[in-house]
Amino acid sequence: MTQPFTHAITHNSEQNSSDLLQREWLLTQGGGGFAMGTALGVNTRRYHGLLVAASQPPVGRIVVLNQVFEQLELIQGGISKRLEFGGCLFLDNGKPVIAPDSTGMLKRFDRGADVVWSYQWGALTLTRRLVLHDGEPSCTIHYDLTGLGAVCESAILHVRPMTSLRNFHSLERRDDQRFSVETHNDCITVKRDGLSGCFQAKGATAKAEHNWWYAVHHQIEAYRGVDCEEDLFVPGVLSIELGARDDATAAFTATLGTSPAKPKISPETRRKRLTPIIQHIEQSLPSDNVTDNKTRKPALMAQVLAQASDDFVVGRQLGNKTLSTIIAGYPWFADWGRDTFIALPGLLLCTGRYEEARQTLEVFAGAIDNGLVPNRFDDNDPTLAHYNTVDGSLWYLHSALEYVEASGDETAWKDWLAAACIKIVEAYRTGTHAMAHDGQTTVPIAMDTDGLIAAGDDHSQLTWMDAAAWGPDGKFHVFTPRPGKCVEINGLWYSALARLGEKLPDQFNEQRNRYAKLAQRVKTSFTDAFWSETLGHLIDHLAPTEEGWVTDNSLRPNQLIACALKHSPVDPMHRRRVIAACRENLLTTVGPRTLPTDDPAFHKHYGGNPYERDQSYHQGIVWPWLMGPYCESVLREGNFSAQAKHEVADTLSPLVDRLMTAQYPGALGSLHEIHDPLTPYAPRGCPAQAWSVAEVLRVLTLLK
Repeated sequence: MTQPFTHAITHNSEQNSSDLLQREWLLTQGGGGFAMGTALGVNTRRYHGLLVAASQPPVGRIVVLNQVFEQLELIQGGISKRLEFGGCLFLDNGKPVIAPDSTGMLKRFDRGADVVWSYQWGALTLTRRLVLHDGEPSCTIHYDLTGLGAVCESAILHVRPMTSLRNFHSLERRDDQRFSVETHNDCITVKRDGLSGCFQAKGATAKAEHNWWYAVHHQIEAYRGVDCEEDLFVPGVLSIELGARDDATAAFTATLGTSPAKPKISPETRRKRLTPIIQHIEQSLPSDNVTDNKTRKPALMAQVLAQASDDFVVGRQLGNKTLSTIIAGYPWFADWGRDTFIALPGLLLCTGRYEEARQTLEVFAGAIDNGLVPNRFDDNDPTLAHYNTVDGSLWYLHSALEYVEASGDETAWKDWLAAACIKIVEAYRTGTHAMAHDGQTTVPIAMDTDGLIAAGDDHSQLTWMDAAAWGPDGKFHVFTPRPGKCVEINGLWYSALARLGEKLPDQFNEQRNRYAKLAQRVKTSFTDAFWSETLGHLIDHLAPTEEGWVTDNSLRPNQLIACALKHSPVDPMHRRRVIAACRENLLTTVGPRTLPTDDPAFHKHYGGNPYERDQSYHQGIVWPWLMGPYCESVLREGNFSAQAKHEVADTLSPLVDRLMTAQYPGALGSLHEIHDPLTPYAPRGCPAQAWSVAEVLRVLTLLK
């Protein structure tokens, strides 16, 4: 099955190239490693690079190849002319400049399972195609040239790798003592601080140079209020004689380690993996509303959705086994528990990847501690886990039950998965604790006498609204602590109890009966605690004080999570009013806002330094993943009628456009973590977010 390019951008010298700097692409290799950059071929983030390899998959990510500086030497009548490619961004008197600037020669950028830049100079055309090696910390860049005979008698391609061999979160400054270089025939090996990178072009002549490019500027890092300049090391040059041929090809490889990588002609391994996923998705897509124009043909939509979903599915080592897990987002997240289990139904169940879903559940089941699944595994040490969430375990229960229902895997359910679910429920029922930000202070999580779950305090951030940062006053600030009883936590709690009360195997008959009875009490308590007739919607949370429980009446989208569940504690009449309130005050074309625009705490923009960004993170900022609970609530309120499906299709249409076309700033073929809450809803945060993609895919299958 052929899988053509999904996104194409044409360019000419009269166009403003800044648009191409705002279009990002992503390639992944199934183990946490990736390549990422812009359609222009110029890096704008510290995380951009042609090879970012995972040294301890799926974490420990190292920037092996930041960029490649290419010079095509054209020789005619003893005179040489050099065409230069592979530019970087610099500041000149505060204004951004690209050097070398090949934008005038760029004609087209294509993105699919690999990415291609096409250049033209007179009768000469050159394509630069990047292939990421699936399952390996390596990449190949293919060069194809035609029309050489019309512009020269002979040609030489000089390839200079630009490397930093740094942790992908950090930046590099010149330090000659930290880098050593070895050359051997057609290969250059660079070593630094126990890390190595190997660069090869077969048939080339390798020469060491030890050069530096100074003050490379990352403009998105500047916007994010963090360090934005670094120096890049150029260890040497690989010179490839192209001879007097009219057409010529060359290949360059980069890899983490000291042994050169074998060039890969195409991403064939990944294409084979994607083929059944594409077929499954195509059969699951609705036949109208969402697929009614040329950019939304089911086959193309299935291909885009398959690749977008597959980007986040990676392997993690567990003992002597490698099991699947889900990266929360690229470029900077690892596999976070909450994100994993919000995303799992869309990424793995809606794509027919039941084996990977089971493995992901197994990975986290093996790490349950005091009834908690990890909020995240450590970025640098894959053996460490962090337990600082109240909802991650509840989303685990939700995904486990969705998995068993979708797959029919009664063996795993009876052997170990039901027991893992009971371990969580019993811990919440009898009382457990998470860890605060300092990693030492415990924060209680426990069922109250009314059956509802209460968790956290004013100094912790245990729900998905977990923004916190050190402030200019030197103190640690938690911006949305939401202590006490939260609406979505108790919606998920009720759902888990009700479903386990129906589904637990016979060997857990005692727990099955207990949870069924408890679910009835929780449902009554939920309505008493959270419904406000005066507000016409659900209360966000009840905070404990010395005088009793105090309500937070903010209109937030968290209540939609409780409304969307198959086993929901929300009365159908109340759900209708919740949807109306959220539709009128929160809904945008890219997802619900986290606060209405007239709320005193509303922030209209996400930007600035980390403190300023976290301050606004859940105070009005739009999160596309919440489109999932909103749309499912509408479908359930309308009993999946044609009218409800039509409304949801229209609501989801702008996000589908962002996936399918190249007209919007941001990641091509993926969806951002967040957006500004006012038009034009500029994309912000992580440019490729697992749960954003997952929830769109899940809603599309619900429409079927």
